[in-house]
Formats: sequence, structure tokens, C-alpha cells
Amino acid sequence: MKRIIASFFILSLVVLPGMFPSPAKADDIITPLDSDTLHFVIKVRWGNVLDEVTDSSSANFDGSISVSSNSKITMFQPLKIEDHDEITSKDGPITWTSLIYGHWDGIKALVTSPATDSIVITTTQGSVTKTAKELYIAEEEIVQDVGNGKEIVIKVVPIKSHAFNMKLLWGMLEREKYSEAIDCESDDATLSGAKKIDCRRHALENFSGSLNISDGAEMKLIRTVRFDTGDSVTVDTSTNISWTSSIRGGVDGMMVKFVMDRDVDLNKEVTLSFSNQSYIKSISLIDLFHKRVIKDQVSSDYSIIASKWSFSDRKLVRADGDPKVYLIEDGTKRHIPNPEVFNDQSLDWTDVEDVHPDELLVLAEDDPLSYTEGTLIKGEGPEVYAISNDQKRHVTDPNAFNRLQYNWNHIVEVDNSELNLYSTGEEIDNNSDYPDSTLVQVEGEPTVHVVEGDKLKPITSPAAFESNNYRWERIKKISKEIKNKYKTGESVQLGNGALVKDPNGKIYKINEGKKQWIRTVDDFFKGGFKEKDIIDVNGEEIKSVEEGEDIVADDTK
Repeated sequence: MKRIIASFFILSLVVLPGMFPSPAKADDIITPLDSDTLHFVIKVRWGNVLDEVTDSSSANFDGSISVSSNSKITMFQPLKIEDHDEITSKDGPITWTSLIYGHWDGIKALVTSPATDSIVITTTQGSVTKTAKELYIAEEEIVQDVGNGKEIVIKVVPIKSHAFNMKLLWGMLEREKYSEAIDCESDDATLSGAKKIDCRRHALENFSGSLNISDGAEMKLIRTVRFDTGDSVTVDTSTNISWTSSIRGGVDGMMVKFVMDRDVDLNKEVTLSFSNQSYIKSISLIDLFHKRVIKDQVSSDYSIIASKWSFSDRKLVRADGDPKVYLIEDGTKRHIPNPEVFNDQSLDWTDVEDVHPDELLVLAEDDPLSYTEGTLIKGEGPEVYAISNDQKRHVTDPNAFNRLQYNWNHIVEVDNSELNLYSTGEEIDNNSDYPDSTLVQVEGEPTVHVVEGDKLKPITSPAAFESNNYRWERIKKISKEIKNKYKTGESVQLGNGALVKDPNGKIYKINEGKKQWIRTVDDFFKGGFKEKDIIDVNGEEIKSVEEGEDIVADDTK
């Protein structure tokens, strides 16, 4: 893929169109039929979600999300789950234990379900039951009041394209063998003498093969990965992709788009075969769509990795031929509506990349990207709002404005069409506490905290501060008396999208709350990563982050 530099002029051309979602394609599911199988991302939050805390006593919110036997649900990210809480099952059904103290917990999950089947969200405080169709078409958050100032809040992002991309790799992929063999080529004329001798320890292997699919879905080749001289695609149709591939300890692969039929069932499979390796495997599309990674051994040295492809968090992309720029967040795309939001988010124009349209079109589109937490905005009227949890909260009282240390010179003026993109949260008046995500620091103390309901979460390192895109100039000074009104929460973790290096020199990408090791220097640069973005972290800080899949042959350049 080509790297491009987006200019202020280019992005400013899309200010008005960018206020709204991308136009639908002809095969998108906009108005679902009862016969459709629907796919969507669901975010469920429970506890003190919407309003300020009035009762911070503990509340048990143990619960589950269940679907029918013809459906599938898979959790991919917990939200604010702390040490005293636990996700006890991540799929079929999702279950958890959760004790709320004046704030909320939640999860994000992927759902595949027949339109008329029910999704049941149950907690000890209350429940919500909706059909998949009802959830899919919901344009606003679904709110179930469970009393005592607490709610169950559901937000759905439909995957209208009913499609996804698979990155398929084959070769020497095991960790211990990958780095020593990744540079070996079938054509070794380009290798140095020492490397050539080392690579010739590996026999030249024929990995010519094919992908085949019948009814229920179609596929499209987007691009090959690491194909060299002598490797080629020989057949490219909607039901069959065939290729020739020779590897000597290295890796080849391709990216393939699958478009599932509107009524696809859970058993639809694509067949992968390498005839010269006597290997054949049927891969469930829905399992791949949900599990994201399927691995299998071809021989003692060689294996395959089939993964659901998405850009990493906080990647800046735009489709070839389309001026709209998107930020990737939790596997969804968020359009950047104007240059002011782009700059407020501390994004870098040189990081915007042109990508194949099919790599972007398959992603669900979430709300447009908002200003950072704590930003003050004003529409065409006199009202001033503070951004908190992606909502706008009207600051109704000048005394509250001054008491909460807002700055009249830092108000961003927007037109009403942009102001209306934000849902409206509870008003901020003279009785209000600091909104969520406010940065506070006690005079004379070194630690900065972030407000989360009735808790202050300490930010224990510059890396945690920087990786979460916090702003030093937005830290508000508070007294010890105010600090003592809050409970102390868990430390702030490294932010999604961060590129971090541990004391041993290993570099990781933080993605959906997990650390992904970038295996080699080759993977780093071909993946489009930049040295300037690396943040040094201490060993304990990176150790506390859950481990995700390694980044292997993510060739974006």
C-alpha cells in the first residue's frame, strides 16, 4: 500500500460530507429482512452509566448475554472490568461477575444471529431482551433503567457489509523459527553468502495451493503477501483462488475478502488445500469471523495462520479514491469530520495511509470521531458543553464553569450540525463533580489521576499518560479534601494504539487492550510502524497487559 501525506486542504474538503456515515453500497444490509443473518458489534454497559453518582454503595451486577443455538456471540474486549470483577465465559453465553461502586462495567462483543432470534442480556439488577433485528436497526442507545440511578445501556454498530477480510499465511511461522528464516527466499540470488548458506539448510518447499468455496459466500483476492519471483496467482474467481508458491523457510500469503450471503448459516466453510503437502483443511467462516485467528500445523516445520484482518487501533486510513479519513478503533472505523477534531486528537498528517477500498469497506462504521475528553464546545447558540464519554454535557452555571477550572479561552466553536452529532448527557451545574476523564492532581503531589465516577485512577507513568492521549495542559489542581471524597481505583493501563518497547527491546502494539509482539525489524517496517512513535515502558507495566496474537507479516508497505 502507498503512504500518503494528507494536507489540511484535502481533509477540509470533506467537512460537510463527513458529518454523516458513508453512503450505503448496493449489497449492504440497511433494512434487514426476517430471513437475514445479521452481524453487529454490541457494547453493553451496566451500573451508573448515564448520570452522576448519587448512590456509591456496592451493587451486584453479575450477569450474562445469551443467544440462540443458531447464533454466535464472542466477547473481544472488557470495559472497566477491575480485579474484583471477572469475565467467566467469553462466548456462548458471555458471563461475568461484577460489583459496581458508583460507576459502570461493560463488554464489547461480536454477534452473528438470525434476524428474528432473541439476544438476552441478564443481570441481577434487571434484564433486556431484544431480537437481533431490533438491535441492528437501533439508531440510539437502548437504555433500561434498573433503579437507584443505575442502568443497562446497549449500543450497537451494525456490520452492514456482511463481509470480512482474511489474512492467510503459510510457512515457517512458529516463534522460535520465524525470525531466523523470514529473510529466506525461493530465489536466493539476492541473499548474502552467509545468509544463503544458512537458508539452504531448509529444503525448497512447494506450497502451491487453493481456496475453494461453494454457495453461501463469495470471495475476492485483495492482494498477495510476500510473493516472490516464481510465485503467482493462477486462478482468481469468486469461488476459487489458486496459486503457485515456493518457500525455503520463509512465509507467503494473501488477503482475501469474504462476502457472506444475507442468510448465511453458521456451518459455511472455505476449503484450503496444499496438494504437494498432502494438506487439506475446512475453515468455518463464522468461527474465523468470531475467533479471529485459526492456526494449524502442516508439517513439523510449517504451519498456517488464518486471521480476521483489521487495522490496529488508532490507525489513520482512507480508501483509494475517497477523500474521507478514518481512525480505527476496536476494529471499527470512525470518520474524522473536520481538521479541528484531527488536530485536537493529536493525530499526525503524515500517518494517513491510502488503502485498498475492500480493506476499509468491510469494517463497521461507528460514530464520527469526537473531540478529546474535556474539550469545551459551543454551537451557534450561547450554550457551552464539555465533552465527556463522547457525550456533550451542558455547563449551565458560570460558577460551576469556574469551580471546575474550565477556561473561557479554550472553547471550540462548531456549527450546529456538528454539535448535533453528540448525544446529550446530564447537565453540569454548581452541584456537579468533575466529569469522567477529567485529569486532576493534588497541589504538591506528583501523581496525576483520571476521574472515573466516584474513583480516581492513578496514572503511574509518563508512558500510560502519553499512550492514552492525555493532555498535560488539561490537568486541574485539587485539594486533598476533594481527593479524599473519591475512592482510589486501579492504575490507568497503556492506551490502545500505543507502540511500546520493554526493557529487553521487544516492541509491542497495544490493540483492544492486549499487547501484540512485533516479531522482527522486517515486520516493524513493512507493517508501516515508525520509530518516532515508540514509547519506552517498564517491565511491570508491559507484564500487566494481556498477551494477544503476534504481529506477523502485516505488510502494509
